[in-house]
Amino acid sequence: MRKFFNALVLTCSMLAALTTHAQEGLITAFKLEPNDLELQRIAKPGTPFDKVGRKFAILGDESGSFEAWAYPLKLLRNFEFSFFVRTSTRSVMGKDIVRNISVTPEVTTLTYTHQSFTMRAMYITPVAEPGAIILLDVDSTEPLTIVCGFLPILQPMWPAGIGGQYAYWSDKLHAYIISEPTGKNHGLIGSPTASGVSYTPAHMLSDAPNEFKIQITEPEKIRNKYIPIYIAGGKGPQEQVVKVYEKLRNDPEKFYRQNVEHYRNLRKSTLRVQTPNPQLNLAFEWAKVAFDNLVVDNPDLGKGLVAGLGASGTGGRPGFGWFFGGDAYINSFSLNSYGAYNTVRDVLAFTQKWQRKDGKMAHELSQAAAYIDWWNDYHYGYIHGDTTPFYIAAMYDYYKMSGDGPFIKGSWNSLKRAYQWSLKTDANGDGLMDNKKAGLGGVEYGELTGVATDIYLGAVWVRATYGMQYLAVAAGQKAFAKKAAQDYQKAKTAFNEKFWDEEKHIYAYAFNPNNERVKETSPLCAVGLMWHLGTPERTVLSLQKLNSSEFTTDWGIRNLSIKSKLYQPLNYNYGAVWPFTTSWVTTALFKHHFSLQGFHSLLATARHTFDNALGYITELFSGAQNVWPQEAVSHQGFSSAGVVLPFVRGMLGLEGDAIARTITFAPHFRADWAHVSVNNYRVGKASIAFDFRRSKNKITLEVQSRDSETYQLEFAPALGIGTNINGVTVNGNSVKFEKAISSQVVQAKVDVNLNDGPTIIEVLFDPTVELLPPHIETQTGDMNKGLKIISVQKEENQLKVVVEGLSGETYELEMVNGERIERVQGAIYSENVINLKFPQGNAHEFIKHEFIITTK
Repeated sequence: MRKFFNALVLTCSMLAALTTHAQEGLITAFKLEPNDLELQRIAKPGTPFDKVGRKFAILGDESGSFEAWAYPLKLLRNFEFSFFVRTSTRSVMGKDIVRNISVTPEVTTLTYTHQSFTMRAMYITPVAEPGAIILLDVDSTEPLTIVCGFLPILQPMWPAGIGGQYAYWSDKLHAYIISEPTGKNHGLIGSPTASGVSYTPAHMLSDAPNEFKIQITEPEKIRNKYIPIYIAGGKGPQEQVVKVYEKLRNDPEKFYRQNVEHYRNLRKSTLRVQTPNPQLNLAFEWAKVAFDNLVVDNPDLGKGLVAGLGASGTGGRPGFGWFFGGDAYINSFSLNSYGAYNTVRDVLAFTQKWQRKDGKMAHELSQAAAYIDWWNDYHYGYIHGDTTPFYIAAMYDYYKMSGDGPFIKGSWNSLKRAYQWSLKTDANGDGLMDNKKAGLGGVEYGELTGVATDIYLGAVWVRATYGMQYLAVAAGQKAFAKKAAQDYQKAKTAFNEKFWDEEKHIYAYAFNPNNERVKETSPLCAVGLMWHLGTPERTVLSLQKLNSSEFTTDWGIRNLSIKSKLYQPLNYNYGAVWPFTTSWVTTALFKHHFSLQGFHSLLATARHTFDNALGYITELFSGAQNVWPQEAVSHQGFSSAGVVLPFVRGMLGLEGDAIARTITFAPHFRADWAHVSVNNYRVGKASIAFDFRRSKNKITLEVQSRDSETYQLEFAPALGIGTNINGVTVNGNSVKFEKAISSQVVQAKVDVNLNDGPTIIEVLFDPTVELLPPHIETQTGDMNKGLKIISVQKEENQLKVVVEGLSGETYELEMVNGERIERVQGAIYSENVINLKFPQGNAHEFIKHEFIITTK
């Protein structure tokens, strides 16, 4: 009995010790704050998610498996949970029981549900620390062991590498220490509640995972407690990494609260918009988060903007997690649009550090450049030609929006060298940069690279010459400004003469060394059309071409015509749908008053915010069906530009100029939108708010402005073609206005001098029949099937509408003010709805059709 009693006491002591050990390091549960940006769905293992900050990234999928990066080091991969219930020897894999995912900017939560327990894993990556926290909220009816397995890696990004890695469990830290012989790179992962389980020698990394386990012997004692897991890493002495690990461990709630505050400030300090479309509102706010997550503070290189993020798997680059100059410049237009000027300035200054001596700007820079001779041993650095003129165009856009003259003056030598390098690439003297001397432009490989100048490079260069005039003036270089003005006129003339294809009625993709137009049509022409480089007539014809099913799908714009012999739906440059390309087309559509078509394309891109990695938009999609290629990066910066640029500068029609002290608000809203609010539109030091309301025959705009003295506002709302404008008042007083008529809309343009305080503008009109954008629903995997509106033209009292639809399909097209219809030819009309029945034809064939609305 005495032996039995002693054994019982020993067993109880061991259980108590285990329980006490499990209690060490637990955190009193704190409540997560509600967030109206929260996205939820059933978890889909294999679908990406990420949680990233300036210095660290968790890149995984919705099973909970992930890899961890402390820039520029990949610390580990294949982290995953498994569970043992009570004394079972059979594991329950986390990927088999994950049920739900919830995403906010500050935390991502995966919920695992088993018949005996539920575990919520909350992933938090602090904005400014090289580490991450995972908090486990466990509710179990049985004793439970949680096993965390992973493969230690400790490798810098491709193409760098180090050897001799090892990993061992530290009882003192309750963490695995991952290191290498030089002692310059380290990683830590563990939990104060855990014990290590390693089956391999510390010096021998193998394919078998390292594991640590968290034992919960008395489940009721961990209720209302969080079990933490901490990860930290980076370059430098091991003590430095340990300090980061301990900092996370000392107060994990603080880092969650800091994240909440960071993303709250991001929203408060930038443009905010509320439209009647909740999906569009959410997509815009998440685009701001997506861009913010791509700001990287590299310990060797500094703070810049990487192009995109995605798990690298067994590879060495996390998506496009390098610094890409061209992507940074493209994305800066979006960041300027919502007022993230500090970020844009940091990003532009960062790229200046890598400018080549002859003035050419860098295309791409590995985050591991400090480990290797990047610029001399690898050819990627300066491979693109469009990066340098895009740098000039981006600098001008930043200057125009922010009014930051001192930065331009300080950057003048860099700008001048970039401009002079670009001029030297014009070998044939036509005023345009040449691809052969400059480098790659709109296409990176294949048959379409052997051209003299492609339209993408041509458009960006024309924009650069335009912007250089104002940049030179800002730097006090009047003679240079005069020369840039001459260059601009020459380049713009060449753009219109050399790219226009009279036979196809569209601006051609390129011309060859023999000055012959390349007989391929590409939506890249929209880059120049967005900047009004084309003539009005040619622009309209080109955009009508892009509106057709030849290019337009229900999920975006193909980058090559389906009629081309080069078309391949999954080919990167020869047929895929890019949200990046779609952004230029959609913005051009709105700027040239194709608002019905623009709204369709904007929503097509916005929907991608929710179909793959929640909150982020994937790099590209198939040209044949609404699905992304397996290799596509899930969190791509310029894909989020497909929401921001056409939303702000297109549909909202917001354009600010801090130099000329002007602001344009030319909204192209759906005719059935009664209310839109716009807050904190920043131009220079001015901040403007717009409250837009529309009734049957009146638009009322209330403008609230701050620090806007000497600014002039042009208000130019778009109404349906045929609308009669009766008058405009400002604060109750009638004022003069300009009536601008395009093919699809009528605008009443009025100029108002802004002062701090409210201004009320009213536009009175007689309503007319106005079509609404087609309602298109597309799910992942769907083929192209939605109605396409090619053009809408007004001739006297007739509205001629050209559309395309699938053979044998029936479509509905809604409208407002249907009581003003006298008759409809080519369609059936009933109660504000046009019904269109397309004749039978070949399967998946789009057929063009015209119907005519005669108004009273």
